[in-house]
Amino acid sequence: MIDKARIQLESGKGGDGIIAFDKTRRADGGSGGKGGDVYIVGDRGIFDFSKIVQTKTFRAESGHIGEKNKRTGKDGEDIEIHVPLVTKIFNEDDTEFLTITKEKVRVKILDGGIGGLGNFSLRGKGWDGKLSRTKGEDPQEKVLKLELNLKADVIFLGYPNAGKSSIVNALSNAKYRVAPYEFTTLQPQLAVMDGTVLMDLPGLIEGTYKGKGLGIKFLKHTKYSKLVIHCISLENEDLVKAYKEMRKEFKNISELLYSLPELILFTKSDIYSDEQLIEVKKSLKKNFKQFEVISVFKENDIKDFRETLKKRLGSISDTVI
Repeated sequence: MIDKARIQLESGKGGDGIIAFDKTRRADGGSGGKGGDVYIVGDRGIFDFSKIVQTKTFRAESGHIGEKNKRTGKDGEDIEIHVPLVTKIFNEDDTEFLTITKEKVRVKILDGGIGGLGNFSLRGKGWDGKLSRTKGEDPQEKVLKLELNLKADVIFLGYPNAGKSSIVNALSNAKYRVAPYEFTTLQPQLAVMDGTVLMDLPGLIEGTYKGKGLGIKFLKHTKYSKLVIHCISLENEDLVKAYKEMRKEFKNISELLYSLPELILFTKSDIYSDEQLIEVKKSLKKNFKQFEVISVFKENDIKDFRETLKKRLGSISDTVI
């Protein structure tokens, strides 16, 4: 995932006016069209800058030159650069320019050049005017730096190999790499479930806040989230200890992360038979007030958890601007 980018922007040049005369030698040259503007647009369907960095310069179309019969040239097409929510935008000198937090809102960054005047517009200056025209205004240019703070509704956290990626895959149409070893998820992965954005963060270990494992560099992406899904594999010998240690790690990493509403999800229930699982749930109820148990191999589990997740999110007030 690419969460930083540097982009070059250029608006469209104004079209040149032209010198033209009708059959009676009267000035009728049209003015040039306006150059295209440059906009940045927030897009909920984009999660990083991988496509943006493939373009060296984002350039709007230049205005067309004027035409005979007093016709103004066609305006240049605007250009839109779509960025994820939430994208912080900085000037080249690192001063903050703006933050994109809303979807489908066009923010104008550069104005296109004004079109030059044709000799029809300058005819009031006598013969000098009739034999004159002006060039279109030069384009504006700007270099911006982009920094991503992902806007995900739900965060999936837990120890490495807790089954987070498998669950996100099952809840959505995402197809992330899944393997039975630690740190399969090396960077935040996002997926969409019925309009809800899910984020699978790299696995945490004891000491993550000190930089162990994959560290905390991706935790900035949790700022705008509403709910933490705390994934704990039923393979753990001591589930209570695993839960308490991870909650302690949450607090060491970030008070914000620690304070978010939590849903405890025990994963990999398929390691037990149906009869055994009944006893496991009875035992869990002695130590946990609220929790869910799931196997990604059981379709009903996924269906039920999807509905549980929607209801839980619906009960959380949306304070994100």
